[in-house]
Amino acid sequence: MSGSILPALIFDCDGVLVDSEYLASRVESELIRDLGLTLSVEEVHDLFLGKTVDGVLDAIAARTGQRPSTVWAYNWAFATAQAFRHELKMIEGVGAAVESLWQRGHRMAVASQSPLARVKFSLEVAGFGDRFGSHLYVTTMVRRPKPAPDVYLLAAEKLGAAPADCVVIEDSPAGAAAALGAGMRAIGYAPGKSFDDMRRSGARVIRHMSELIAAIDS
Repeated sequence: MSGSILPALIFDCDGVLVDSEYLASRVESELIRDLGLTLSVEEVHDLFLGKTVDGVLDAIAARTGQRPSTVWAYNWAFATAQAFRHELKMIEGVGAAVESLWQRGHRMAVASQSPLARVKFSLEVAGFGDRFGSHLYVTTMVRRPKPAPDVYLLAAEKLGAAPADCVVIEDSPAGAAAALGAGMRAIGYAPGKSFDDMRRSGARVIRHMSELIAAIDS
């Protein structure tokens, strides 16, 4: 990456920009009881982490022998939106970091496994305003979901940046490894038990978003 070029920044959404993962897992833990499954919030989080909507439905089907109905999926979407509207927050420290990076002139995008409507809603509720503009990309826009690098490469293309001039900020070790495999730098946000796995992925690891700008500049 040329020292004269500000790197383009590609952020994951859930767990990187918004504190949504355990909030969503709580909703899912409650709703899957209607399907005959009893799993704790932590068990749901571990089972569904990083999965697309289809991946979640497939995981449920593997446990119950039947894919959830469209009515259940509809209720799931609205229950999640209701919880987000009342409780969703930015990840601590990321708002100030994003604002500073935007002021510096970095090109920035979001690349998420979640549906586009959920990403837009999450960013709006959490208060990111227009800091990412129209640069919101999700895995339904590409052939392969994460941990394939397709959505990162799409974001880089739309930002007009070569992979070598991109930094991906992820909370998933598999996602970080995929970004590195695409020729991008990766910063792994790992405030908890994923620290060692993230370090093994090859990413530069941070525990708090107050460290993000220094990690990008290093």
